[in-house]
Amino acid sequence: MYQALYRKYRPKTLDDVCGQDVIVKIIKNSILNNQINHAYLFAGPRGTGKTSIAKIFAKIINCEHPVDCKPCGKCVSCLEENNSDIIEIDAASNNGVDEIRELRNKINLLPAYGKYKVYIIDEVHMLTQGAFNALLKTLEEPPAHVIFILATTDPHKVLETILSRCQRLDFKKITNDAIVENLSKIAKKEEIDIDQNALYEIAKLSDGGMRDSVGMLDQARAYTEGKITINDIHDINGTLTEEDLSELLENIIDNKLDQILKKIDNYNDKGKDFVKLIEEFIEFIRNTILFIEAPNYFKENTKNIETYKNISSKINIDQLFTIIETLNKYSFEMKNNTNSKLLFELALIKIISEKKQQIVEKNTEQARLEQKNYENSVKIVSYPQNQIKNVENSNDKNENNEQKPNKKNVEIDKPTQELVKTPPKIPKINKNLKNNIEKIKQIRIDNTLAKFSKQEVRNITPSLELLNDLLLDPEYSHSASIILDGTLKAASDENLIFVFKTNRLSDLFNENLPILEETIEKILNKKYNLIATNLDEWEIIKNDFNHKLRPFIYKEEQFKLEDIFKEDDSKNNIESMFEDIIEYN
Repeated sequence: MYQALYRKYRPKTLDDVCGQDVIVKIIKNSILNNQINHAYLFAGPRGTGKTSIAKIFAKIINCEHPVDCKPCGKCVSCLEENNSDIIEIDAASNNGVDEIRELRNKINLLPAYGKYKVYIIDEVHMLTQGAFNALLKTLEEPPAHVIFILATTDPHKVLETILSRCQRLDFKKITNDAIVENLSKIAKKEEIDIDQNALYEIAKLSDGGMRDSVGMLDQARAYTEGKITINDIHDINGTLTEEDLSELLENIIDNKLDQILKKIDNYNDKGKDFVKLIEEFIEFIRNTILFIEAPNYFKENTKNIETYKNISSKINIDQLFTIIETLNKYSFEMKNNTNSKLLFELALIKIISEKKQQIVEKNTEQARLEQKNYENSVKIVSYPQNQIKNVENSNDKNENNEQKPNKKNVEIDKPTQELVKTPPKIPKINKNLKNNIEKIKQIRIDNTLAKFSKQEVRNITPSLELLNDLLLDPEYSHSASIILDGTLKAASDENLIFVFKTNRLSDLFNENLPILEETIEKILNKKYNLIATNLDEWEIIKNDFNHKLRPFIYKEEQFKLEDIFKEDDSKNNIESMFEDIIEYN
């Protein structure tokens, strides 16, 4: 009967164990110094040698003539195939109180062959609460001839009272190099022809588990008649090559959604695992980021450099991080959903739609800046009134003398102030006005959040795109560009709060409130009271609002904005407007 490779090449001695040097050293020293504990907890990922080392350990301590921590292989204990002194219990199927009570009843029986009775309880975290309690006292004070070895992949599920009574040994994931070295030895003994790249791909896909990697090698041998290549490994596991992943990313960069959807259909026809696929795609993008940001580290840890070199020249870091964020979100959902193909499609569609939106926003911003630069470069011509009168007198004189006027010259000299509209007058900002703006800001923020409406924000936000149409209107271009620099964060039925990245931009907004409110009214057909704050201040306000750290109380505005922004208003007149609604500290 054929024996699976992972069973055939299971470690027989501690020296055969791969990648767990620390654990092996602890076990050897415990045996050599006769410091064997009564209970051990072997914790770590699957396929890293927990049960194998437990069996080897049990065999060594029961061997009559061990040599350098190796079973002699000649004594009765070593030769007995089904040694009754080594009891393996699968806690997944024997997890009840009755099974543990039966164990307690037999625990006082002396060993049949060796010095110890060793109980190996695999997947111990599967025991029920009652079973743990039944095991507790026995585990703390077992007979001198009994040793417990508890193995688990989830140590956090084991009761603290159990953990505290065991010597815990944490097994780590086996490195790719150690896995490849072991697989190479097995392939040589079994006369398996396999590429070195295929071995590294197996090691990567096994995620630090030696048993998984040997099982994958066994599967690849059955799949391929000739030499095993990296493409064979990808076919077996439903994953993609780095070239395929690079091509997929390139399609995203070029916004080729049709080709992407065809690829996904093709992957589905070939039986690809979309959960594995999205994880591999995330890792590929992570490697691309490393190639750009940490090239020396990348070259030391990656074989295929050309693929990443080609793709990294076509995309920037910000775009890569945006793609990873979206893929991470959908990766979590795919693990808990039966239709992983649909979610993978939605993830890539969302990435491309967001990318297109960024391009539109970038073009809009560029157009706005070009318009602003154009406006700054245009000089508004305005002749004095006496010059206009001189032109008129000159025309009259020409008519009296029956001379024909020079129409061309008259058109040149004609004042152009009627042809170009001047931008809105910006108020002169003095200390008093700044103080008054701060008071308005406090009132309007409180009023907005006192009647906060998320639906109002959703309704208004799309309409703000109409501001782009005003960028070419000389009367409103200045105010439209100011509003577009910010983001609408909160709204009520009569108030809007805009948030800006810097304090300078939010101040510019608040210093132009009258014309900005007129601009908003023009596109929304409704009068709103506006106010702005910067990002740092908004985080504090948002935290206070979400956690109800302070009350936001609505107070009717008792002032007129146009009066506050008049240059000739005195400090006392303005302050009188606020005395009933601002509480000074």
